[in-house]
Amino acid sequence: MASSDAEDENLKLAIAISLAESEERAPKTTAVGALEPSRSVNGFAGLDRYAMEQERLARVAARKRDRSESPPPLRRLRKSPKIEPATVELPSGARLNMFTSLVQQDQAGRKADIANTANNQLKMIRDDHSIPENDKPIKGLHLSSSVLAYPHGVVKKTWAFGYERTGNDIKIEEVLEPLTLRTAVLSAFQWDMEWLLPKLRTPLNGGTTKCVFVMQGKDEAIRRELLANIEQARSFLRLVFPPMGGQVHCMHSKLMLLFHPQKLRVAIPTANLLNFDWGETGLMENTVFIIDLPRLPENEVATREELTNFGKELMFFLDKQGMDDDIKSAILHFDFCSTKDMAFVHTVGGILHGDESKRTGHPGLSRAVRQLGLETDYLEIDFAASSIGALKDEYLCMIYSAARGEDVIEQCSTAASKAKADFFKNCANRQPPDAVSIREKMRVYFPTYETVTSSNARSAGTICISRKWWEDMPFPRPVFRDYISNRTGLLSHNKIMYVRGRRKVGQKTENIAWVYVGSSNMSESAWGKLVYDKRAKVWKINCRNWECGVLLRVTAKKVEQMENLETPSNKDGTGNAAEIQSKQELVSMKVFDDLLPVPFVYPGAMYNGKEPWYFQEHSQ
Repeated sequence: MASSDAEDENLKLAIAISLAESEERAPKTTAVGALEPSRSVNGFAGLDRYAMEQERLARVAARKRDRSESPPPLRRLRKSPKIEPATVELPSGARLNMFTSLVQQDQAGRKADIANTANNQLKMIRDDHSIPENDKPIKGLHLSSSVLAYPHGVVKKTWAFGYERTGNDIKIEEVLEPLTLRTAVLSAFQWDMEWLLPKLRTPLNGGTTKCVFVMQGKDEAIRRELLANIEQARSFLRLVFPPMGGQVHCMHSKLMLLFHPQKLRVAIPTANLLNFDWGETGLMENTVFIIDLPRLPENEVATREELTNFGKELMFFLDKQGMDDDIKSAILHFDFCSTKDMAFVHTVGGILHGDESKRTGHPGLSRAVRQLGLETDYLEIDFAASSIGALKDEYLCMIYSAARGEDVIEQCSTAASKAKADFFKNCANRQPPDAVSIREKMRVYFPTYETVTSSNARSAGTICISRKWWEDMPFPRPVFRDYISNRTGLLSHNKIMYVRGRRKVGQKTENIAWVYVGSSNMSESAWGKLVYDKRAKVWKINCRNWECGVLLRVTAKKVEQMENLETPSNKDGTGNAAEIQSKQELVSMKVFDDLLPVPFVYPGAMYNGKEPWYFQEHSQ
C-alpha cells in the first residue's frame, strides 16, 4: 500500500508540474500554430496518463537541450475560432473508447448486417501487393499551409494504395495539412474515429488543433450519450448535430473547413471519413474539391452581404445546420473573391418554404446555374453515383430541368394554375427540347454485379440500390451504364454530374459545360421534392437528406478550343459533315480534362440484361 500511495503522489506531482508548465507556455488566445510532430500517437485507445506524462517531460527536457539550435517559434498571426475552455485536460481512455463505440454502433444500425460485413472487409489493409516504387509524395503536395496551394480551386481524385501517383491525386493528410491546422470543421455520414483522430494534432497527439465534428444524430438519446462521452474533451472537441426532425433520415453532407494561420481551406469530398474511402486499402476511389482562401488584411472583416454567392450559400447552409457562431464569424476573416465563378450547392434537411425553398435542393441547383449564366436550351447529363433511389422518368426530367437553369418553382406555379397536380407528374409526357426522350439525354453510371465481384474488393457495403426499385416497371433501366474505373480494380464512391449543353445566342449556337462534385447521389432524398402547401398557398421543398457540393464551369476558352478541335468529320466518322453540323452536336467529354477528367470508362457499357450490385444481397 505504501508503494502504491507513493506512486499516486508521484503521479499527482508530475501532473501538477505539467499543468503549471503548460500554463506558462500557453498562448493567451486559442490560436493553433505550427508545432513539432508528436512522438506518440495513440488516438482514443490506451491512454496511460502516467506514461504519457513521463514521455512529455522527456520531450520538454530534449527541447530545452536543443533550444539554442532551434528556430524561434512562429508568430501567431490571428485567433482561430475560439473553443472554450482554454485549458486542456486529457480525457480518460475509457470515456473516449465509449464515444468511438457509440459512433460505430449508431452507424452499424443504419445498414443491414450484410452491408456492414462488406464495409468491415473494405477497411482491411490488403496484403496481396506491396507499395510500388512510385507510390511517393508528389512534389508540391506538401507545401506549407502558409502557401495558397490552390487559390483558384482544384478537383483531385483520392489517392489509392498500390496505384501510381500522377500528381492529380491526393491523400487525406495532404488535404488536412495537420502541422499548422488550427481548427478543423469536419462533416460526414460515416466515421472511423480510431483512424481519423491520429491524423489530427489534437492534445491527444501532443498538438493543439481544435475540432468540430458535424455528425448525424437522429435520436435525442444518442445525441445526449455522445455528448456525455466527450465532455472531458470539450477543450478541443465539439459535436454539431444538424436538425433531423420529421422525415429527415440522413446527414450525408461532406464538408471540411480547415483554418490555418494564413488561409481557410474549403474542401468538399465525395468520401466519408473512412480509411477505404481515402484509398488506404486500395479498394475505393473518391473525388475532392479544394480551394484555399487567403486571410483578409489585419483588422478587416467581411460582411455577409459582401460575400460571393458561394460564400452566402455556405453561410446559409451552416446556419441551418446549427453551426456555432464563432466558426461562422471566423469565416468572415477570409477572402471569397476567387469563388465568384463557382457555386456552393446544398440540400438542407427538412421542409423549406417561400424564398428559402429556392436556395436548396434541385431548385438551388437551377438557381446556381442561372447565377453563373449557364442556362441552356438542350443538354446531356452523365451522372456517376454510388447510391440510387426509386427513380422514374419524371424525376430524371426534374434533374434535367434544374440543370438547364429553368425556374422549376415558377414552372410548377404555372402548371398548377392549369392543372391541380404536381408539375413533374406530367413532365415525362411533355416533349423535352428537340423532341428527344429524357432517357436518351441522361446516363447514370453505377457498377454491375460483375464489376463489383471482379474488383479488388469483391464486395461493397456503400454502393447501394434496391432490387425492389430496379425491378419496378417505371424504373428507367435503359439510362444505366456500368461504372468501370480507369484505375483497374477500384470501386467508386463518387458523386459527379457532368453536364454539356448548347444554347442559341443571336444567330450562333454556343456550347456550355459544367460539373457538379459533392455528396448528392441520384435520388429524391438527395435533391428534394417540391410540394404545394395548400394551407399556406406557397410551394415548399421537402428534403430527407443533408447534402452539399460545388458547381464548377468549364471556361469559355476551353470550350472554344474543343469546338475547334472536334470537327464533325473527326468526331465519329459517321454521316456527312453537313448532316452532323445540322444536329448541333455537343462538345465531347474531353472538354472536362483540365477540370475533372472522367474517372470511368466512357462511353460506359449498357447493362444489356446484367444486374446492378445489390448491397443487401451480396457479401464475400
